[in-house]
Amino acid sequence: MLMPPRIQRCRPTHPLFFALLGLLLLLGALPAGAQSPAQTLVLFDAAALETPESIVFDRHDNAFISLALTGEIRKITPDLQQSTVAFMPIGAPCGPVPVLSTGLAMDRRDELFVAVAACDPSNNGLWHVDKETGDIELLSNAPSGTVLNGIDVYRGWIYAADTFDGLVWRAPVGGGPLEVWADDPLLERPATSPFPGPNGLRFFRRKIYVANSSTGTIVAIPLKPSGAAGQAFVHATLPEPQGCDEFAFDVRGSIYCTTDPFNTIVRLDPDGSSEILLTTDDLLDGPTSAAFGRRGSNRRNLYITNAAFPIFTTTFRPSLMVLPLNVPGAPF
Repeated sequence: MLMPPRIQRCRPTHPLFFALLGLLLLLGALPAGAQSPAQTLVLFDAAALETPESIVFDRHDNAFISLALTGEIRKITPDLQQSTVAFMPIGAPCGPVPVLSTGLAMDRRDELFVAVAACDPSNNGLWHVDKETGDIELLSNAPSGTVLNGIDVYRGWIYAADTFDGLVWRAPVGGGPLEVWADDPLLERPATSPFPGPNGLRFFRRKIYVANSSTGTIVAIPLKPSGAAGQAFVHATLPEPQGCDEFAFDVRGSIYCTTDPFNTIVRLDPDGSSEILLTTDDLLDGPTSAAFGRRGSNRRNLYITNAAFPIFTTTFRPSLMVLPLNVPGAPF
């Protein structure tokens, strides 16, 4: 019987947990239609303002996590070894909007990209991070005051959700000016909403999907053959009053939403139904991002970052969790 892993802190190690968890799935220990309880793999240091915001995986199943309030990009290997890859130049806190390192994206060549909302306008925008050397390069400077959030990469372009202006921008992966790719009323943030507008962003089956947290909707935008944006439409709506932060797709097209600060993981199915999979009872604390593993049986594991942002949390428990499922994530 596989025992729950001991919670890891600081620079943890745990022998082959991911592989054993995948083996359990392959042996049929989880009945069809069921998922085992989520487990906490790593605890971050709340006192050091370690707030895990976004997570992506490379082809070797190394996780890369942005720590929003410190600008750190941290690598966590399959055996839970941790190391710092780079620090993004977010600067000191300034203005009404906290400066932070937000969305991450990994392309098919395992190149890592980061969206940064920086105090210094010259550092605000889309960055490339060399995973091996830690070198960082500003690819596209965003207008002053623009907060780029969720990002994804498709066919040579980085697409970025603009949280407060209700836009989707794009820029070449090799660097170049940002251009507005989509501007639609469905992306707007109501003036009365205390929550972000466009937040998570993912490409799936020739559409860009954007979570508008302020309206509780997932907006789909088709890509025309020319690469231009098609007509946006509401693909799914979350159960009130929740809004989706970042999200992941499985192979069936179901969406797994994190809902900071509502402390749930919600699955939205293609038929319009939804189910709350996890709550605070499962030790969620400000879930901000979700991603499936990429290799073998690990594709059936959904990984969740809990940012536990100080303004929302009461338990101050930032963490990385895993939820085994009976369906794999969508192909990369």
